[in-house]
Amino acid sequence: MNHILSFISLAQKAGKVQAGEFLTMKALKEGYAWLVVIAADTSEKAQARIKRSCEFFECDAAVYGTKAELGHFTGNREKSVICITDEGFAASLKKKIESTNQ
Repeated sequence: MNHILSFISLAQKAGKVQAGEFLTMKALKEGYAWLVVIAADTSEKAQARIKRSCEFFECDAAVYGTKAELGHFTGNREKSVICITDEGFAASLKKKIESTNQ
């Protein structure tokens, strides 16, 4: 199993994940989102909209996985975006994603 997706699952079990665009945007607006993860198979238009919101609210964003994977590992149906609401989980996940993308 992919260690990044396993880590997302662990964060979900700890209650530190908001899944879906509505809850992610709410977390961004209320200031408790630390990292936004966008599925790679999300449309370019939606990715751009979410990334602009992340820039506006000064939150890191990363593209990783598929909608099906993000949904499965957060215990949901397909999700195009999730956010991590804990600073420690977010920092660790960001490092893992960056090391995979290099």
